[in-house]
Amino acid sequence: MGSAQTFTRFFTVEEANALIPSLRPKLEELLATFKQIRSEIETAASQAGLAPGSPDLARHLESRAVAPGLFDRVKRLIAEVHAKGCLVNGPEAGLVDFPCLFNNEIVFLCWKFGEPRVGYWHRIPDGFAGRRPLLDVSGPEEEARVH
Repeated sequence: MGSAQTFTRFFTVEEANALIPSLRPKLEELLATFKQIRSEIETAASQAGLAPGSPDLARHLESRAVAPGLFDRVKRLIAEVHAKGCLVNGPEAGLVDFPCLFNNEIVFLCWKFGEPRVGYWHRIPDGFAGRRPLLDVSGPEEEARVH
């Protein structure tokens, strides 16, 4: 995932922020779809008298024929976001990463649905837990600026 060939483009903070208005409706639909999936699982489990984690639950979900369409919608929405050059790295949380080249390193500008704009970045191996404010560029071996 960290090689330059993996990404179709690199973003500046301004480019990522300009894309957010077109991503919001897709992420809103994605989050609503996950809510529907959770509801469908709970309904199927309740009707079948099974725990939500039961291995027999899949058969009941199939018989209801609702979940496959919801999963297809999730795949479609994620593909639409990826087609813009960014990555959905936390679909149930509404996390989107924008590849960015910073000091000869590929990092992610990080946006979470509900935030007004990109305000964070992280190194690829650090993930969401390693998010830093855009002005925080401190690292073990660097003193530089994210533009």
